[in-house]
Amino acid sequence: MANSFNRRNFMKATGLGIAAFAAGTSQTRQAQAAFRPEKPVNIYGGEYDSLKVGLCQIHTEEWAIEDNLKRTLVAIEAAAAKGAEVAVTPECVLHGYGNNKSPGAEKRLWEISERLDGKNLQLVCQKARQLGIYVLIGFIERGDHKKLYNSVAVISREGKIIDVYRKVHCRRFERFDYEGFFTPGDRFFTFGIEAASRTFKVGVMICFDREVSESARCLRALGAEIILCLNACPVSDMTKYVNIMNNDTVTRCRAAENELFIALVNLQGRFNGRSFVVGPKGELLYQCSTDPEVQVIDIPVGVVRKKLRDIPLRWMGWGYRRPEIYKKYL
Repeated sequence: MANSFNRRNFMKATGLGIAAFAAGTSQTRQAQAAFRPEKPVNIYGGEYDSLKVGLCQIHTEEWAIEDNLKRTLVAIEAAAAKGAEVAVTPECVLHGYGNNKSPGAEKRLWEISERLDGKNLQLVCQKARQLGIYVLIGFIERGDHKKLYNSVAVISREGKIIDVYRKVHCRRFERFDYEGFFTPGDRFFTFGIEAASRTFKVGVMICFDREVSESARCLRALGAEIILCLNACPVSDMTKYVNIMNNDTVTRCRAAENELFIALVNLQGRFNGRSFVVGPKGELLYQCSTDPEVQVIDIPVGVVRKKLRDIPLRWMGWGYRRPEIYKKYL
């Protein structure tokens, strides 16, 4: 099934040329790349159970539902062909995070929003079932009482929607009660991904959720070993020093303080790509270029359970917490 991947179709669907498709062979591409080691960084030594995560950095255009969907389906197929156990798309990938300040945006958002049995979501479910791969797809969810949610559908290898995450922390320009149209969600959850070695416990976030420390904290409390974060905003070159905290250095902090991995997947075209993976000590394992691409990263998630959580007072903050003190103030 994974062999159904066709390189020429992928290049056509994503807008990649032949030279650009051949990852790592073009000097130009290497110059554009932020951090692309042949193997993900492993600073822990030894061998650990790993999860193969497909970073589907998809070229998107505002409101171009049909074209974005086609590119998304091709990217999922490419991820499966490269051995991914889960394929992760960016935030709101189907409509390209259309500008909510444009004329008629609320009406357009409602028209392109979907319930869980919507035709586009069902096409993604069919693709997941066909390829036998987990998929996280970002979309605009049509809720009851005219509510719109910035959501992620978690789809199983059998093509069933396991759960839906609704972005909890919406920026002012996103929220319906301020300048935008989205209703914030009200829950976090984890789910299991059955991989070759074992079942991994996975959490989900969307973009600005990472700026609020409680997001990753709640997922850590639920046992998450890795968080998959769907993104739609500019991403920095994480190999360069900056003298100010930004979205991406915050992500490294969240990974370290909660002793887990975070894989972030960003839009390309609508935004600048540079999807990345960071680890439990804040280390950068991998970062994509600014081109549309699909990369499968073999992440040593097993180190979290085996080396970081086996002793209460181990590495960073979690084991040293004192909730009995905090509850007096929070």
